[in-house]
Amino acid sequence: MATRNSLLRILGVTVLFVSTFSLTHSASCGASVVFDLPDTIECREVTPEEFIAAYPNLKVIEAKFRITARVIDGDSSDIVDFLYVLTSADKTMRVHDYLPNTTLESIVADDRIEIADAAEKSKATGVESHVVYKPFALGGTYNQGSKKSESTHYKQIAARDLVLASGTTNREHGVFFRLRPSRTASLEGAKEFTFLATVPKSWRGDLCTISCSARAKKSSLFSTSIVAAGADQTQVGMYLAADAEAAALADELRRVQEAHAAAEAIPPAKLGAFETISIQTAGLFTGKKSATQARKKMKDAERDVRDVEDRLRQLAR
Repeated sequence: MATRNSLLRILGVTVLFVSTFSLTHSASCGASVVFDLPDTIECREVTPEEFIAAYPNLKVIEAKFRITARVIDGDSSDIVDFLYVLTSADKTMRVHDYLPNTTLESIVADDRIEIADAAEKSKATGVESHVVYKPFALGGTYNQGSKKSESTHYKQIAARDLVLASGTTNREHGVFFRLRPSRTASLEGAKEFTFLATVPKSWRGDLCTISCSARAKKSSLFSTSIVAAGADQTQVGMYLAADAEAAALADELRRVQEAHAAAEAIPPAKLGAFETISIQTAGLFTGKKSATQARKKMKDAERDVRDVEDRLRQLAR
């Protein structure tokens, strides 16, 4: 009986430990993020007069695009950062400026801490005596005190946290934005980004690559690590405002990309037992024909994507 009770206690402790580990693991499995990227990017010419005189074969364009991040699983407080990168596919653009710029955030108003130091020193001494002589008595009291106060008032720059870092990449042929949690804004949701770039004078449109990635904290019973929490990447068509042909071509790129993604999502044909026997014995190729059609559809979609990308590249020359 004693042995049985001991085994039951050990079993209970084991079950409790496993349950605690499972709960801790499942409750701290990190966040999962999905991104929504722009279909196209409209650009407008903002070439200043002094630039035209200095660089007659170039012009300056301004591009704005928006990226939306959404947490679909886990806790948003586990997110470490988002990284957004836009690059010129064929290095036809050179980035000169961008928004938002690197941003620091502090927990106090006006980034200043007011400090007041006060010091007070005091000194007090007291002597009291009472001596009795016969036939008379002598008594005496002595007190002395001093007090000194000092006060200092000054301002100190508060410590600030990096909430957004931005800069150029690939020898100024791209731009990146790294977003971190902020006390005043949410990482989740839509964010707008802007950049200025120089392009050839005849530029009407182009391709760019947008990449997004997220990292989050993942905690277990024994440790905490930083893991990938989501990623996305696509080619996006750019076009000059008021250029209808370039805008239509950029939108066509989106359509052929969607057709290519749909073709990739089609699972390969699976043959049933009867179809397998028929192919082996009677030489019927129903299943093989279906697989061939799926491959042809995929190749056609890939060809359409390459064709539109090549036509957009022509607009950048």
